[in-house]
Amino acid sequence: MQPFYQGKIDNFCAMYAVLNALQVLFNLGPLQARRIFNRVLLAQSADAGTFSRILEHKTDYLALVDYMLDDVRRNEFPALSVRAPFQADTPCEVVWETLRSCARPPMPFVSIFRFLRIAPPSEKPYVDHWTVGHYMDMEGLHFLDCSLEAGALYCLPYAKLTDAWRPLSREYVVIPPESVRVLSHARSFGLPV
Repeated sequence: MQPFYQGKIDNFCAMYAVLNALQVLFNLGPLQARRIFNRVLLAQSADAGTFSRILEHKTDYLALVDYMLDDVRRNEFPALSVRAPFQADTPCEVVWETLRSCARPPMPFVSIFRFLRIAPPSEKPYVDHWTVGHYMDMEGLHFLDCSLEAGALYCLPYAKLTDAWRPLSREYVVIPPESVRVLSHARSFGLPV
């Protein structure tokens, strides 16, 4: 018997991705993270339909991420700069280059994005998850991630990444380009892309 752990029965990885990115940029602590988490959930619960879609994973969580980032900018970190650099049809090579640029030291930028893991012959993802691009090395893009799943993806090699319209014959990953958010301090210049 395995104990339940955070993320096993909830669908809040998008919120954790935002909090983990804020931890990188602003040294966000656990108590402040809890206040943000609770405040955003309470606000979302005001609309039963929206909250139900969040709880039941019937959304892509993009609106939740954007709401949370706006809320944090208003209430905690006015110096937070957020960019949504891509349209849905942006090629994965362009997305990869931006994620790579954000993961280079001294890391004035951090990326948040959604990824879908797909194992052929199925065309439906068996994982739909939000994470933070943390650093890049020869293995690929490493994540600062909230998942504790035994088979979770913590490093994305470029060879596994493809566009939704170009499936591979082996397990692959799609990052919906419109989900990418690039965060930085407002005083940072030279945003990637």
